[in-house]
Amino acid sequence: MRMGTLLLIIAGMLLSISFLVFGVLTNAEVTSIVAQVIGFSGMVFTLLYGLLITRTATQTTER
Repeated sequence: MRMGTLLLIIAGMLLSISFLVFGVLTNAEVTSIVAQVIGFSGMVFTLLYGLLITRTATQTTER
């Protein structure tokens, strides 16, 4: 995996965790729910992207 891709995955995960923590700590109900949904969705999509890019790199090197 290239360094740029790894940094992109780490930055996405940190941003998602930040949204999730902000959603837990904020007092406004609607803002809290939206931030938690964005944070959780971002973590899931970042994890899936990381798995997909790793699998694609493995399949490319096997051929």
